[in-house]
Amino acid sequence: MNTRAIQRFVALLCIWAVVAVAIAPSPAAAQLPWRDKGSPFAMATAIANRVRADEIDAYVALLREAGVQWTREEFFWHEIQAQPGGPLRWSGDSQGLYNYDRSIQALDQASIHMLGLIDYDPAWLKGQNPPLDAWIGDWGDFVYQVVARYGRNGPIKHWQIWNEPNYEIFGARAGVYDAEHYAHVLHVARVAAKAADPEATIVLSGLASIYDYPPSPQTYDSFDYLERLGELGAWANFDILALHPYRADAPEGSPWRRDRASPFPDEMRRLDALMLRYGAKPVWFTEVGWSTSRSRYGVSEDQQAQFLQRFYVLALAHPSVEKIFWYDFRNDTSPDAPYDQPRYNRAEHEFHFGLLRRTYPLDPNDPTLRKPAYLAYRALTGFLGGLQLEQTLADGQRADLPKTYWYRFGGARRVDVLWNVERADQVVEIDCGCREALLYHWNGKVKFLLPAVDGRVWVKLDEQGSPLFVEFDPPAARDELFFAETGHGLRGSFRAFWQANGGLARFGYPLTEEISEPDPASGRPRTVQYFERARLEFAPELAARNYGVQVGLIGEQTLRRYGIDWQALPKVESAPPECRWFAATGHSLCPPFLQTWNDLGGLASIGYPISEPFTELRGATMATVQYFERARFESTPEHGVTLGLLGRELLTP
Repeated sequence: MNTRAIQRFVALLCIWAVVAVAIAPSPAAAQLPWRDKGSPFAMATAIANRVRADEIDAYVALLREAGVQWTREEFFWHEIQAQPGGPLRWSGDSQGLYNYDRSIQALDQASIHMLGLIDYDPAWLKGQNPPLDAWIGDWGDFVYQVVARYGRNGPIKHWQIWNEPNYEIFGARAGVYDAEHYAHVLHVARVAAKAADPEATIVLSGLASIYDYPPSPQTYDSFDYLERLGELGAWANFDILALHPYRADAPEGSPWRRDRASPFPDEMRRLDALMLRYGAKPVWFTEVGWSTSRSRYGVSEDQQAQFLQRFYVLALAHPSVEKIFWYDFRNDTSPDAPYDQPRYNRAEHEFHFGLLRRTYPLDPNDPTLRKPAYLAYRALTGFLGGLQLEQTLADGQRADLPKTYWYRFGGARRVDVLWNVERADQVVEIDCGCREALLYHWNGKVKFLLPAVDGRVWVKLDEQGSPLFVEFDPPAARDELFFAETGHGLRGSFRAFWQANGGLARFGYPLTEEISEPDPASGRPRTVQYFERARLEFAPELAARNYGVQVGLIGEQTLRRYGIDWQALPKVESAPPECRWFAATGHSLCPPFLQTWNDLGGLASIGYPISEPFTELRGATMATVQYFERARFESTPEHGVTLGLLGRELLTP
């Protein structure tokens, strides 16, 4: 079917649509089912529109690192087609932007699912406020062409029709003046999309939360808009309901929205009532986020990270919510700034929703690139990916746990997520039926390892509003080398390194399985495993030697935990002949520790000394101790020189 024939076909359908939308009956109300939450971690990215072709691969690699399962890719009609019936440009402009073919291919090769967003009025009518009839036929043709290219012959099976039509700037100013107009646009798009790909799934335009009251004349409350679409029978024309539930305060807050207080549970109850009246649908939040701008509604970077995790968990606890698309992945820049010279104002709210800071070039090794929210997102996908919500144990209303939120996820692993929004000293007793529990901070860093007492653990929550992840009895690696003494195993490169570099005598038993923690310097994920006396880290940069494994700087970390900066400790300028002096740290190494240091591998295994020897009480015995970057030596008359249990100390509350 040629382009003009498609336009005529869709135009005829449009005439029928005006009548059909008006008379279509409402579907019978039904109880809301529990929806598929198998891939909830999504991101509004619009790669083609925002990422230059030379940076797409790095951008997609960072999406994969974060654990993103879905992206929303936006198809701008005005950028793809310049004139009615004219050619469609899919492969980018002279600046390397709007390369839809390249963007979709890169995401598909990365096994990231896509929601296609098709929107906005055509280039030839921009700024003219034309009537809908002036472009609706061309609209149907454009939708057909996009879906045919990337749906029927491509990887995109879900299509969102328009963006925030209830908000004047994207609705009335783009020629979609009210719900009746949008119902028409939606129906035409559905017919065209289904003609192009019968497997196409239609997603309602994401409707924006409106906090201004009174709103502008052509800005409509999302619930009013949904109600009107239901009255028009338009609910029959979409398969998935989409909202943009931005909030003016914390996820658990109660901001004044329009003319009422609007805590998130109340908003979801309003949505439930609409779905019971007009038809139950899966719900996708196709935009939500908090900006780290220095503006009225800006939050700190740590707050953004914590709000992200809390909102995802709260949303997934609702039966209808399937996916949450965070907006957006990278901070924006001034529209008039050259791509390779990003520029933005710290006070501009729209520029700071990203999980990544805006830089050029986009370098995954840049230690300043990842905001705390990126680490939070990656931790969330790592802890909860593949799991299902099993139980809500506290929703902020429990009398014995005031303002505490507690959710249990299960599957191949068992993980609880807890936080308190009012206090920083809440203790929660968890009847886990477990042997032990491994606690993590919101950023994915290990906090403590708690042994259970009669199948119970007692957990002190992190600072106010900071989610804590608790994993019970992490599945052990039993396929290679398993230690019944601690219930954990060793495999692969860590096992080879452990066996080749001293085994039990040097490292002790494993206290955890292999886990992922953020690298303290770059924020990049690093696979680590804790042992009684050390932490081993997989370091790809060392793959050619040492099995790609290094010993972590656990001596430095232990001193920091005790509030000691080793750089501030007294140093020496020389050492006696029987000793060694290290200019790098200003410390000496003398017998009996010198021989042990040499025997255990010296710098590679133990590191530089970062203190002088001193005497302290170890248990009931006075010992001479000395700290090194990767260990602590202890000497007593009874046992001679031994290695301190730094790994166990770090994981003990």
